[in-house]
Amino acid sequence: MFTVLILLATPAYTVPPGLAGVAGLQGCWQVTGKTLGDDTVGVARGQWHLGSRYFNLQFRTIGSDPYEASITYGAGEQPRAIGSIYLDTTGGLYEPSLGLGELADHGFVQRYRFSSADYLNRFRRTDTGWRWTITVQAKGKPDSVFADYHLQRSASCRGMQFQY
Repeated sequence: MFTVLILLATPAYTVPPGLAGVAGLQGCWQVTGKTLGDDTVGVARGQWHLGSRYFNLQFRTIGSDPYEASITYGAGEQPRAIGSIYLDTTGGLYEPSLGLGELADHGFVQRYRFSSADYLNRFRRTDTGWRWTITVQAKGKPDSVFADYHLQRSASCRGMQFQY
């Protein structure tokens, strides 16, 4: 009975604008592009969790040098803000894994701060899906492109396997 009263007294959750900005990544994606100048092919899948309070994007490369990442996005302190945690097969869960960002023109950005550089992840909608670029911004050096991916919607998630 007490549980029912709490549920009735709890207002419905509304996804804030910042977090709603990642919703376009829901579903399954074929990924092509470059990582550190090398051709990259992979798959990605975006899903909502815990009543649309968190959005998770999983990314996996296909090939001889496998890589996998799981990025969970949540609402930030301000309405347009987005927080995230970036987990990947290179290991380590430490401060740089925590990203902060916000909605941007036709997408959103996330910044991960390492001691040697910031990694700016920019997601931008395109006519055929999304473009995801990762730019390294090292102090005293010109910006450099770490990765440049194109995500195109896949008709199915069939066969897409992720470890996380």
